[in-house]
Amino acid sequence: MAFRGETHRAITHTTDIKTCHPEVKHIQLSHISVSDIITVLTPTCNFRCRYCFFKPSGFFKPSGCMNHSPERIADRIQRIRDETGVERVLIAGGEPTLQEDLPELTKILAGDFHVTISTNGTRRDVLRRSTFHEVHVDLKALDEEKHIQLTGESNREVLECIEEFSGSERIEVSTVLVPGFVDLDEIEGIAEFLSVWDVPYRITGYVAHGNSLGARRPRDDEIREAARISRRYLSRVSTSLDFRRHRKRRMIIRTL
Repeated sequence: MAFRGETHRAITHTTDIKTCHPEVKHIQLSHISVSDIITVLTPTCNFRCRYCFFKPSGFFKPSGCMNHSPERIADRIQRIRDETGVERVLIAGGEPTLQEDLPELTKILAGDFHVTISTNGTRRDVLRRSTFHEVHVDLKALDEEKHIQLTGESNREVLECIEEFSGSERIEVSTVLVPGFVDLDEIEGIAEFLSVWDVPYRITGYVAHGNSLGARRPRDDEIREAARISRRYLSRVSTSLDFRRHRKRRMIIRTL
């Protein structure tokens, strides 16, 4: 584990792990979105979340999906910084850790940018080889059956990822409050689970976009109650009512 000064303290894991697909030499990119942060979006995912925004029928539609080298993507991001002054990069998706050359991209960026990876936590081997300042892990549900119902996959790898990276003090865990699926009792269970490490926890209200889940949007008082319950266990709890994660995007870049 290495740190890059006080301004950009990037976590680097250098464990030598054989990649699953060594023939992959590029990163598949959907597009880059620019607001107060440069968001790099990759199109593929190993979950099939029933309320996902990022799919052909969702709010954020994958587009382009071209393969680019980490160096070419990094060069475009550096030019965006020169044009806009933005020095924070979020790598998300989809699931960015499915890109085997993600560690190469993060290594290039981490010296000049504050790098955050947003992940479902299932590919710890890639995270260990990546360089970042923050990792945001999305925990859909603590109950495994609920997690399978929502994503089609077990949450065991996700829970183990949270446990492994919680010691770094650079992790944030988030959950979507989905009435009828992920309710207050589930939120409380997650908060209690996280209390062992007292990691930052963010609760986001579900918004229906292009899915057939059939859930309603939670009321503001329900989101506030979820936060109140979580604060029984955790010292750093935020919600989608407190602040927007990002400002309205300035531009979308589809071709490099």
